[in-house]
Amino acid sequence: MYKNLNMGALGHNVPFDEAARLAQQHGFAGIDLDLSYLAALSQSQGLAQAKAWFAATGLHASAFGLQVAWREWDSDAAYADSLRQLTHDVALAQTFGCTRCFTWVMPRSAKLNFYQHFKLVVPRLTRIADILGDHGIRLGLEFVGPDTMRREHAYDFVHTLDGMRALAAAIGINSHNTGLLLDAFHWWTSRGSLTELKHLSPAEVVYVHLNDAQAGLPRDAQLDQIREQVGATGVIPIQPFLAALRHIGYDGPLTVEPFSAAIKAMSPDAAASATSAALDQVLAAA
Repeated sequence: MYKNLNMGALGHNVPFDEAARLAQQHGFAGIDLDLSYLAALSQSQGLAQAKAWFAATGLHASAFGLQVAWREWDSDAAYADSLRQLTHDVALAQTFGCTRCFTWVMPRSAKLNFYQHFKLVVPRLTRIADILGDHGIRLGLEFVGPDTMRREHAYDFVHTLDGMRALAAAIGINSHNTGLLLDAFHWWTSRGSLTELKHLSPAEVVYVHLNDAQAGLPRDAQLDQIREQVGATGVIPIQPFLAALRHIGYDGPLTVEPFSAAIKAMSPDAAASATSAALDQVLAAA
């Protein structure tokens, strides 16, 4: 496991070269790719020079976010159009040595019951997984755990670790490249257990988000968009969580995603520095 930086996950939108500089400066081993930046750099300076620039950073090309219109509100036409862009994205990501891609799954619907939702997204995501697999890239699917994300909606959808394992298996049954984006906040709010973490195979865990929950707030009242710096409150048992990942042999990126107003209010440099220090502290204690 290694420290990974995604400035967007900290609430900061900075150019990719600046994010890479911050990752280097503050002791991160990896960074998530901005494929639009790398495509523009490759076009303006040539692919070989763009690759040389990134290699010189010494950072792992950890992952990239899936930019495909695959969800229930996306039309078939929008989905098909976005697949064409995906073919360019995966080729570029592969060129830069990236082997992981991630997306999140909405845990509810106003229109589709569970079976209708499953029937819609599985074929779409299966096609995506096949394209990724052709380029040696794994797909991590993030389940969203808080009860508050489902309570006022007509239908629920996959929102637990075991549910996402089943969805990932249905999608990747042939490509064998689909697993979990495992987020500590979503695992905890969905009442996940350490036992189920220890039963995962390392191939099932594609990517990991770390964070903490609000203190003094019941688990079922936690809000998806309000979290804390990893280790800040001690509400989420982060050391046992990390120990379970180490137990199964997970060796991928650890990215902090706190959705914290305090971290967003910091300068990008201060946010990266504070996050690096928080990661060091929880990793040392795990």
